Amino acid sequence: MNRRRFLLMPLLAMISQRVMAFLKVSPSDQEGPFYPVVSIPLDSDLVHHAGGVALGQHLELKGRVINQQQRPQSNIRIEIWQCDGSGRYRHPWAPGNDRVDPHFAGFGAVTTDSDGAYVFKTLIPVPYGGRPPHIHVKLFHDNRELLISQLYLRGQVSQYASQQMVIDPRSVGENQWRADFDFVIA
Repeated sequence: MNRRRFLLMPLLAMISQRVMAFLKVSPSDQEGPFYPVVSIPLDSDLVHHAGGVALGQHLELKGRVINQQQRPQSNIRIEIWQCDGSGRYRHPWAPGNDRVDPHFAGFGAVTTDSDGAYVFKTLIPVPYGGRPPHIHVKLFHDNRELLISQLYLRGQVSQYASQQMVIDPRSVGENQWRADFDFVIA
C-alpha cells in the first residue's frame, strides 16, 4: 500500500460514516378527504373528550422529529386526525358523522420539545370504506408545511402505501397499546 492511500484511509472512512448517517426522509402521502374543517387545537389527548372515554383500543403514539443527520427538531407542530373506533370521521362530509363517538376528539396537535419528542393519546386505527387502518399526519414549522403523510399498521399496509410509514403497536396493559415512530424531515 502506498503512503498516499494509507493517509487517505481515515478520511475516506470518516466521509463514508457521514454519508451513512443520513436517514431517508419520511415520504409524503395523500392528505385524504376528511382533513378537519375547524382549527386543530393543541391537544395531545384524543381519547378523553366531551366528558367521557373513547371506545376502541387506546394507543400512546410517541416518537421524535429528527433531520437526516439525526438531530432533534424542536417547535415542529404535528397534527393528526383519524376515524373513531367504528370507522367514522368527525367531519361534516364524512359518511356516518352523525354517529361518531362523542368521546373521541378525532384530531389533535402537539409541538415537539427541545429533544424533538412528541406524544399523542389516540386509538389504534381501524379500517373504513375499503382503506387500510391509518392515522393522517401533517408536520409544520412556523406556517411552512413540511410533510403530509399517513401512518399505517404493520401487516395491514396497502400495496400503494409507504412501507416506511408503519407503526407496530405493542400491548402495555388491558386496552392499552404503545407505538413509536420517528419522523425524518429534510
